[in-house]
Amino acid sequence: MKARVSTATLKRLEALEQQRGQQRPVAMFPRLVPVDEWDALASKMQRILKANVVKDEAPNYGNLPRLELVSSS
Repeated sequence: MKARVSTATLKRLEALEQQRGQQRPVAMFPRLVPVDEWDALASKMQRILKANVVKDEAPNYGNLPRLELVSSS
C-alpha cells in the first residue's frame, strides 16, 4: 500500500524549502550609540522618571527617541 500525502502538505513543504535559502535574522539587538549620545538620552529619561515618581504617575517620554533594533546577521 502506498502512502498518500495531501496537496496542502506538499505546498507547505515546498514553501519551507524555498524559505531555507533566505537569510533571516537570528536575533534583534539595540543599535549601539556613542556614550555621549546614550548619556544625554538616559539623563533626560531619568529626569522624566523621577518627576513622575514624585507625582505618582506613569512616565511619558514624549518624543524622546526609542531604541532602534538591528538584526544580528
